[in-house]
Order: sequence, then C-alpha cells, then structure tokens
Amino acid sequence: MKETTSAEVPDSALLCQSERTACRVIDGKAVVITIDQNQLHVLNSVGTRVWELADGRSLGQIVAGIVDEFEVEPGQARLDVRSFVEQLLALGALQLRAGKPELVPVSAADDGSP
Repeated sequence: MKETTSAEVPDSALLCQSERTACRVIDGKAVVITIDQNQLHVLNSVGTRVWELADGRSLGQIVAGIVDEFEVEPGQARLDVRSFVEQLLALGALQLRAGKPELVPVSAADDGSP
C-alpha cells in the first residue's frame, strides 16, 4: 500500500501532459509511453479520462469531471485521482504547470461545440 506523504498535490495544482510522452487512445484506453523511461502504460477508462483532462486544468477540476462522468463519491474520487496523478507525476508522464486555472467546463465535448 502506498504511504501518504506530506507533499500531496493540492486541488489548485495545474496539471498537463509531459512533452516527453506519446499517447494514443485505443478502444477507450490510453496507451501512454514515457519516453525517458522507455515504458508503456495502458490506462483504464477512468485513468484515460484523468489523462485527457490533464490539459492545464487544476486537480480539483479534474476530480469534478470524474465525479460528473463516473459513479463515484467526491471524497473517494479526490483520493483516487490524487493518488493516480502523483503516480503519473513520479513517472514523468504529467507535469505541474505554473499559472492560474483556466475556466474550462469539465464536461464540455471535445468536438469544438460550445
């Protein structure tokens, strides 16, 4: 079991995918390659959605998106998403971004419609 550290990622932390990764979504699962570690990671549907939402949104916005899209309680979603994000940060797949969170609706369609 992973121990909780005092350096947890705060809800306000802005997250983005590392430029040192390559990704393709196949049948609803993200296949992420961390180039520096030369490792391949296959994410389940929830992990894939966290990955997709890590486009400059804050951890809190990502958690809200997961709660909206999946049947999960907010407290459990926060714990699970934070733990997963910390793993992705440790792998170098995600990075913390400086700045203020953008006001991006978490349930907005990716087809460019308002």
